[in-house]
Amino acid sequence: MTLAFALAGRALSAFAFVASTGRKLPSSTHLSHIRTQITRSYSSTTTLGATQFVLHYDYIPEVLEKRGPYREGHIGLLKELAAEGKCLLGGPSGPVGMEVPTGALFVFTDEESAKIFVKDDPYVEAGIVTGHSITEWNVVIEKE
Repeated sequence: MTLAFALAGRALSAFAFVASTGRKLPSSTHLSHIRTQITRSYSSTTTLGATQFVLHYDYIPEVLEKRGPYREGHIGLLKELAAEGKCLLGGPSGPVGMEVPTGALFVFTDEESAKIFVKDDPYVEAGIVTGHSITEWNVVIEKE
């Protein structure tokens, strides 16, 4: 049993004690102290990995028909950012079994690179991208 679970068990036991007896807990087992111990034990064993930035695009329904003239510039910009180590991966996304993507996801090493991609992407200028968002992602687990 981990320390966090043991401490959580102590907290539940303390609640049961108060509920069944109506008495207050001694100060040495005060619930806020137990809550602090749980938080500390959890945070000291959980380390955040690298912070990355996920760019999500929304596409027009006619993306496959309209992307042709802009695709080379779109892919070329992604390849440049990948060669610089700033774009880690990306591609179209949508419902399972999709025939036409409804958007795309890209993972960047920094927010500025994601913003540069949006600013310079021919898909955005041509109106193929109808909306976008950038989300900070703290990677906790990753296959080595």
